[in-house]
Amino acid sequence: MRTDLNLLRLLLAIYEHGNVTLAAKQLGISQPAASASLARLRQSLDDPLFIRSGANMEATPRAQAIIDRTREVMEIIDTEILSSPTFDPSTSDHEFTLCLSAVGEVVFLPALFERVRREAPHTRIKTISLAPDQLAGALREGTVDAALGYFPDLTGPNIYQQRLFSHDLVCMVRAGHPIKGERLSLEAFCEADHLQVRDGSRSQEMFETYLSEQHVQRKIALQISHYMSVPSIIQSSDLVVVLPRTVARLYANEAKVRTLEAPLELPTYDLKQYWHGRLHHSPVNVWLRHLVADVFTSA
Repeated sequence: MRTDLNLLRLLLAIYEHGNVTLAAKQLGISQPAASASLARLRQSLDDPLFIRSGANMEATPRAQAIIDRTREVMEIIDTEILSSPTFDPSTSDHEFTLCLSAVGEVVFLPALFERVRREAPHTRIKTISLAPDQLAGALREGTVDAALGYFPDLTGPNIYQQRLFSHDLVCMVRAGHPIKGERLSLEAFCEADHLQVRDGSRSQEMFETYLSEQHVQRKIALQISHYMSVPSIIQSSDLVVVLPRTVARLYANEAKVRTLEAPLELPTYDLKQYWHGRLHHSPVNVWLRHLVADVFTSA
């Protein structure tokens, strides 16, 4: 047996008002439409449900037996199923999962965590690092809320992206390095011994491709797989390293190193936030994306 939910709303309204006309007014329908709906409900439940007693309609035992359960079911439908989802950052304990590279954590995480902590103090942030093919699936499945950084391979009809700001690369040497000035000459760049970081990031891959296209060769004296040891290596050697400007500035504040502009006009690259279409209208995801954009978007 199938029953129109609106018939159950009418049942509750008549029970509350004891009057078909007042019930119709509450529901925004005409009195004849309410009477017709009541007739359908009576037929469906095989019971008169309400008996006229003077000016009022009194519930039958059958109506009284189902009224509390009907009210409970309709409340669940209205508040949990049909209501628009909301997100209150001040009370939520949601855990945000973000995909960031090691450099991305340096670029994004400090400012982002401070802002999230201020506006959503009970939430938590977890960062992970995934390969592009894994990342697309994680965004689709919702195990990752958003990816922040340089992911040029993260494309597809259901992947949304928003540019946040442009980034570039810079050279870094120890504070007392023999190379002087604020920019390396191409000759000095090629003659110097280099520290190469191969952390799997697309920005470094883009840089290596650019050097190859310009037919520029470096002398790689040391190759490492992450940026953590870069400051200690650079400040105790004459090596030159090329790294994201934001990371270089951070190291320059903490170690005895300084930055130099590269001899070539290195290409800039856009850092973006990415999310999947499944979460495009999710209040939690919408709030996160707006916050990220507010913190990092540049003109």
